[in-house]
Amino acid sequence: MIINEKLLQTYGAQMLTFKKDEYLIASGSSPKNYYQVVSGNLKITSGNSGHNEFIHQLISIGDPVGETFLFADNLYTINAVALNSVTVYALSRSNFDKLLAKHPEMRVRLYEYAVQCINYERQLMNKMAYSGPREKIIIILDYLKRTQKQYQSLPYEVPCTRKQLASLAGLRTETVVRTIKLMEKENSVKIVEGKVYY
Repeated sequence: MIINEKLLQTYGAQMLTFKKDEYLIASGSSPKNYYQVVSGNLKITSGNSGHNEFIHQLISIGDPVGETFLFADNLYTINAVALNSVTVYALSRSNFDKLLAKHPEMRVRLYEYAVQCINYERQLMNKMAYSGPREKIIIILDYLKRTQKQYQSLPYEVPCTRKQLASLAGLRTETVVRTIKLMEKENSVKIVEGKVYY
């Protein structure tokens, strides 16, 4: 958790629940709350959901959502869409500002989180620009495994569909399906009941 749950509750954060495919944030809307994930997963996208959609990031437990927009007077340029049942803390912008004024170390933690995300995205983009489909998929799988802190040698269940992997990697869905099958033959991944394990 970026901001401690008790601290969020002290400043009046409310818990909200979203069903799969519901929007927490919609592009073009105004940032009114600080959001932090309690359970579930979200995808950060641009474009139309399902059609011409680009997935920028997958968000999981403890992560803030759209927090950088609270530091400027800009409308959201992204969507945050539930991948499954999601529960978040929602703290009003005014209470968020009060929390940061009283606890400046939280502002530093948010900045550090944002910088880590930006640095990793730049590294990811650089690697992705010059890689083939297999390498792109491995980069994405490593990214997902790292962000969800799944470093064990046990197989990691990839939390997204082949279509979502394609969007994250900038590939066609058919290419991802073909490449995953080849990776399975190489024992790089396992496919069990339609789920990919890495």
